[in-house]
Amino acid sequence: MTAAVLLAWTVVLGFLLDGQTQVRNWSVSWVGMDLLQVTGLVATAILLARRVRTVSPVAAATAALLVLDAWFDVATSDDGGARYVALIMAFLVELPAALWLAWLAAFALHWEAHRSEGGRAP
Repeated sequence: MTAAVLLAWTVVLGFLLDGQTQVRNWSVSWVGMDLLQVTGLVATAILLARRVRTVSPVAAATAALLVLDAWFDVATSDDGGARYVALIMAFLVELPAALWLAWLAAFALHWEAHRSEGGRAP
């Protein structure tokens, strides 16, 4: 049911939006997205260093954020130099990082549960 409503809303938006729109707080949105990505990358690094399975959902969420950022960077960039920079960043940085994080998320699920010093799983 929810998917049908979302699909219908997407079709309506496709007809209503004319390709250009004015957005309030645009820079706040982009800075917020970038801060979420940095937070995800730092949290992933910390959890990876500790080799705990909870890195899996954090890495997966961070991968999704990187894919979304690549999509919106390319889709909203102006033609010319800005579009080329967005494409280069997407294909050389964001998407490869997202693929690695997705692999890590799947791989980490198979790690043993983190053991405390007493030898028992938490």
